[in-house]
Amino acid sequence: MVRQVINKVMKTLRNISCILATVVALASCQEAALEDFNLQAGKSIQVETGNIAGEISKTNEFMTIPVSLKLSGNATKAFEVTLSINQDTLEKMAVEGKLDNTIVISSSALQIDNVAKVDFGSDVAQFKITVARTEVERHFGKQIAIGYSLDDAGKNNVVNQEQKIGVIILNTNDFLTPEDIHYISFQTGGDIIQARDRQNYNSSSGGISIPLTLNLASFPGNPFTVDIVTDSDTITDMVAEGILPPTTVALQEDDFSTSTKVGFKSNASEASFSLDIPWSVINNNLGKHLAIVVRLKNPSLHILNEEKSFTTILIDCDNVLEEDVTHLGVFSVNRDNGNGPDGGEGSKKLVDNNIRTKFLQADFIGDLECKLVFDEPQKIGAYTLTSANDAQGRDPKDWQLQGSNDGINWTTIDRREGESFSGREMTRRFNISYPVSYTHYRLNITAIVGGTNLFQLAEWRMIKVR
Repeated sequence: MVRQVINKVMKTLRNISCILATVVALASCQEAALEDFNLQAGKSIQVETGNIAGEISKTNEFMTIPVSLKLSGNATKAFEVTLSINQDTLEKMAVEGKLDNTIVISSSALQIDNVAKVDFGSDVAQFKITVARTEVERHFGKQIAIGYSLDDAGKNNVVNQEQKIGVIILNTNDFLTPEDIHYISFQTGGDIIQARDRQNYNSSSGGISIPLTLNLASFPGNPFTVDIVTDSDTITDMVAEGILPPTTVALQEDDFSTSTKVGFKSNASEASFSLDIPWSVINNNLGKHLAIVVRLKNPSLHILNEEKSFTTILIDCDNVLEEDVTHLGVFSVNRDNGNGPDGGEGSKKLVDNNIRTKFLQADFIGDLECKLVFDEPQKIGAYTLTSANDAQGRDPKDWQLQGSNDGINWTTIDRREGESFSGREMTRRFNISYPVSYTHYRLNITAIVGGTNLFQLAEWRMIKVR
């Protein structure tokens, strides 16, 4: 029995000895492997330029190019390669004729990763070069060149001096289409905008205002600005070439006002501004045309469509001149305020040129007639109505303006239905499509907004055109 126990103990000890021997052997193998690796770790890796390493990505502002680096072997340690943009070398190459039909783009339009990171065990690496999209779009249809340098390789690795400068040649047609280009243009780019006959301008008591709209092609994105410049010198040449009427004179700086810079808001495809000319300038140039060329310059983002980056404004002074002639007419109504035409809210308040006063009719039934009779025929091209100070329900809603030369036979020259005034003491202008001269005018108000039998209106003005 004792011998059996002794045999078991001896067998166990032999097993333990075998296990210890195996552990020692494995440890020895690992130490040998580490020694072998440490021998390789002292070897330098040589780094050189590579090629485009994938698809070029596009955003509204940038285009990103992935670029590879080549290594002479597997990296025994993780390390970094410092990088820089090198357009100077490309400029020299262009001068030497080594970059035919290729444009070296501005270094200010380029950004590069500071370093390319090389992972342990890898024999390649990547980094990114970012190009301002505007710069690429500016050279659409051409080849562009980008240069970069490998400046240093860390941790005792080296840069191949014969392959330290990389040159990337891109054909912009390969990753852009004409529809991609963010062109900025006038909506009327290249055309002549004629201001006459109540077309292409807005009138006010101060003068005329010509609205101008800018468009952005492709998809909108971040906000940006574009400069507005005016050009009077070109007008003389356009007259000499027969493009503009011989009676045309150029607007000078003191004759108008406009913006010098226009901003596109975020995600906006349009922006607008106006050219404003006072009545005094129009009056001083009767019998003439006034003209100015308006141009776009220096967008902070995107590019100009050169063919549509300008427009010409042509003003026919005789056909935009306006005059408020309300005071020249004899005014009357068919039914007045209870206190008479001279009362505090009598009918004469309708033509006193004061929007703070009003005409109030207490028993409105849809038959109100307001008349103006002139000694001489007046060519009325527009009229204005101004809402009074309270109770929107008293505002006129439906009416007709009629003209006559004998006070008997009337012609409807403007008809309005379902109109409203969104504010108190608000003036609205109504243009007459085909003005004809009449001595008698009649405003027939047939309905008010509702909820009352009270009618009120602060002002009625009649605008004469030539």
